[in-house]
Amino acid sequence: MLVLPDDLERALVIFGLGGARTVPFVWLIPAFGGPSLPARVRLALGFAFSALCFPLIAGRVPSGGPVLWVLLLLREIGVGLVMGFVAACMFRAVEAAGWLTDVVRGANLAEVIAPEQGSRSSPLGDLLLLLAVVIFLEMGGGGILATALARSYEAVPLAAPWPGPASLHAASFLVIAASAKLIEAAIGLAAPVLVSLLLADLALGALGRAVPQIPLYFVGMPAKALLGVGAMLAGLATLDSALTAGFRGFLALLERAAQLGR
Repeated sequence: MLVLPDDLERALVIFGLGGARTVPFVWLIPAFGGPSLPARVRLALGFAFSALCFPLIAGRVPSGGPVLWVLLLLREIGVGLVMGFVAACMFRAVEAAGWLTDVVRGANLAEVIAPEQGSRSSPLGDLLLLLAVVIFLEMGGGGILATALARSYEAVPLAAPWPGPASLHAASFLVIAASAKLIEAAIGLAAPVLVSLLLADLALGALGRAVPQIPLYFVGMPAKALLGVGAMLAGLATLDSALTAGFRGFLALLERAAQLGR
């Protein structure tokens, strides 16, 4: 049986506890690859963040037995899930805007099973998600996420007491606020296309009343599909500034998530 030195065993415990927070954080955020990356790569990236945060954790691990380690592991996973969910909402809002655009413009048939994800995929949703990742990385979002993760160890260290009702209430409020902001941002980003297609539906309805002989279904479907794509392309000029402003709002929520223990 392999017997590890005490220092090495403690280092592995610290590294594992760090990964309990960093792996869910990395796993949920599309900017770190998302489902398109193999699970092993995302796990390796999560533990790489744990190695970077090792100096922040090393001197703050309380001594205890297996029961304490399990409780700490569960708490660290909870903190990582909350932070990862809040950070992921900024990208899921953009993806939801693209999905909503596809639904309204009648492109539901274009949704296919994505081989790399094993789930239904929206063409415009995937496109806007990739664009959002590029804009986020361009504005230095990777460094901001790493800084927020490091600050979370200062606000909620491993030696911190078990979270009370106030901390759980704050975490629940952040999750609800991030979800509400996701819906608000998705509708706001898709608003130009939604308004354009609503006006198109009104025009087609008036045309159908005036000339009932026109097969509006076969005429309107491709026209609405092209109009939806055209409205989205026309709005690309302002999408960069809109996403940048939206990211700042979500990053403010992430900063609050990183300071739940304070």
